[in-house]
Amino acid sequence: MNKTNLKKILLILLFVVVIFVVTYFIYAIFFKQKNIPIIPTKSTGQQGTLPTIGTGDVNVQVGGSGTTAIVQKDDTINKKEVIDKIAKGGFVESNLLISQNIELGSFNKTNNGINYYDRDKQAFFTISSDGKIKRLSDNKFIAVDNVSWSSNGDKAIMTYPDRSNVLYDFEKDRQIATLPSDMRDFIFSPVSDKISAKWVDSNNRTEFNYITMSDSNGANMKFVEPIGEKAADVQSVWSPDNEIVATYREYYDGERQEIFFINPNNKNLKSLTVDGRGFEVEWSPKGDKILYNVFSSSSDFSPTLWIANGYSNQLGYGKMPINLNTWIDKCDFSKSDDQIVYCAVPDYLPEGSGWYKELAKDIPYSIYKINILNGRKELVAKPIVGNNRVSIGKIYSNKGDDKIYYTDESSGYLYDINLK
Repeated sequence: MNKTNLKKILLILLFVVVIFVVTYFIYAIFFKQKNIPIIPTKSTGQQGTLPTIGTGDVNVQVGGSGTTAIVQKDDTINKKEVIDKIAKGGFVESNLLISQNIELGSFNKTNNGINYYDRDKQAFFTISSDGKIKRLSDNKFIAVDNVSWSSNGDKAIMTYPDRSNVLYDFEKDRQIATLPSDMRDFIFSPVSDKISAKWVDSNNRTEFNYITMSDSNGANMKFVEPIGEKAADVQSVWSPDNEIVATYREYYDGERQEIFFINPNNKNLKSLTVDGRGFEVEWSPKGDKILYNVFSSSSDFSPTLWIANGYSNQLGYGKMPINLNTWIDKCDFSKSDDQIVYCAVPDYLPEGSGWYKELAKDIPYSIYKINILNGRKELVAKPIVGNNRVSIGKIYSNKGDDKIYYTDESSGYLYDINLK
């Protein structure tokens, strides 16, 4: 082999080697899987919602003005907290009153306690402020489906699964009347001398659907206003001045609703345009303010509380957001101060909870005190049961504002917390 051919062969081999080396580096840099060690990162709790308190790791030490505890708020942070016996705006100890599911409850002004239905015993009971439980009647009330209570808690309209409605007087311990099965969503007037309800025809004849009004014994029934196919958008509610017995909501545009107030004597009242949908309302005891909730895209479709003027000649003026996300059925007006309302507020809400309330299940709640004249709000308490925060079903303030009763949404048990 001559030198020229040998040189050509060596050049070809060198070229092949260069190609191989270059190809390997390209593969190593861009395609070869790297064995990078995975280092676990610690959660900061900042995931778009407020961190919740864990289900454990509350180590209790008795002493001082409260109970010192270590409350695990997330996976990485342990923070010393104080669980007080009297609410001071932080964690507060809850007192267990009834360890069974409390259903269809109402505040009882007579004993400053709570009326409730015991489904197992098929009976109604009341628990007084000193913790004494008393049966409201020796009669049995089988499979009660819903109850509308009078303001004093002495009368109730019971609805059964077959849609029959019984008006009962617990003070006299007797049935007053049986109301037509086409009636639903009952509400007593503020002094409990009248009843309003929706009449929804059982044969789906919408032309017979009305708002009705009657005496508290069911007599002298009056058909106030036709509601046609809009029964779902009508709320039975009674204003303290007796000027309004129901509201009707209608879409104003994609983000707002127009609210019409129904007068028992066909008096025309000014409507109210609200910034959202899902309008539900309650009047203050004095009647000068309304508290309502709506939801919209600006609140991620979670309910937001608002206040506005409540007198019929100023209805809806001065509306103002409170910037708390909850529903009015999680609120209760003070029995001592007409300007104050207490509300159970979830620590956070998933998007769309205004549409689907069940999304808020098992979320921890805090209790706020709201002044409805100026919208000022104050954190009252974060109730604790055992080692855990609580998801609140209903709350009730008592006379004197020294206690708040509440039901645990998951168990239905009744608790109270001390405000004074």
